[in-house]
Amino acid sequence: MEIEHTLDQMISKVGNHIDVLTGKWVAQDAGIGAGVDSYFEYLVKGAILLQDKKLMAMFLEYNKAIRNYTRFDDWYLWVQMYKGTVSMPVFQSLEAYWPGLQSLIGDIDNAMRTFLNYYTVWKQFGGLPEFYNIPQGYTVEKREGYPLRPELIESAMYLYRATGDPTLLELGRDAVESIEKISKVECGFATIKDLRDHKLDNRMESFFLAETVKYLYLLFDPTNFIHNNGSTFDAVIAPYGECILGAGGYIFNTEAHPIDPAALHCCQRLKEEQWEVEDLMREFYSLKRSRSKFQKNTVSSGPWEPPARPGTLFSPENHDQARERKPAKQKVPLLSCPSQPFTSKLALLGQVFLDSS
Repeated sequence: MEIEHTLDQMISKVGNHIDVLTGKWVAQDAGIGAGVDSYFEYLVKGAILLQDKKLMAMFLEYNKAIRNYTRFDDWYLWVQMYKGTVSMPVFQSLEAYWPGLQSLIGDIDNAMRTFLNYYTVWKQFGGLPEFYNIPQGYTVEKREGYPLRPELIESAMYLYRATGDPTLLELGRDAVESIEKISKVECGFATIKDLRDHKLDNRMESFFLAETVKYLYLLFDPTNFIHNNGSTFDAVIAPYGECILGAGGYIFNTEAHPIDPAALHCCQRLKEEQWEVEDLMREFYSLKRSRSKFQKNTVSSGPWEPPARPGTLFSPENHDQARERKPAKQKVPLLSCPSQPFTSKLALLGQVFLDSS
């Protein structure tokens, strides 16, 4: 496809808007902020969640270009994607997720340096303006607002888990005090319309409660189950054995919803099919072994053993015991992952559209 060809050509630097019909870039500014931020975030988190080396390799390729072309004194600017020349010397508040993302790949030193730059902006205004002109050290016209975004606090949470640096708790304290002082109103917390004079807007964004407050809470709650290091977990009976859930390692999506990586093991169709094949091989081996009792000659080499299911050790000696311990089949398993028919997914207001529609 033409789109794929264009992306291959610009694999090291991508713009922030593309026409999906023509494959042409309609915004050729390359950076780490609005329009491309979620893409970079999901490359890393998808690689971790799905154990996908290709996704991580893609991100690391982009990361080289980002460091080579957009980083200046631990700030990240916007550059023209074809030439690499600076197009916007600004910091966007949405870019504050970047130190947290760097911490996920172990780039702690660079993450802390960039975080401290962003933190100086927070201390200057009591929040992060939507756009900050780096050379001038001030807000950008019509981008002076702060809608209580979570990105800098999110990065503080990740980095504190990685380093334990008390400076990150200081940011959390400043955030709580600032939000309480300048944005609290009778019925909630209002968007800061202008950080220069702290004028308020008549609105509160949903991500304030869904993300900002959540990351603040987790920053100050080291014993929260989200931070579990695997010392505790829940064992759940699945159709093909035991599943371990809640052991930690949660991955947050871009809206701060935690995903348990272990749940993928329980709900992965590929694993289910693999287990079915293993069961067939066990039945074949069991039948073969029972027949061998009536034969005088035995096979000198040991029988084939299927790969063990995660958390289970299989051998000819304990095979019968393992099958006896297998829970009885139920019409409705305790944990199941029903697959919705493809045609049912193409629906609008409850009306299913079939192929003939």
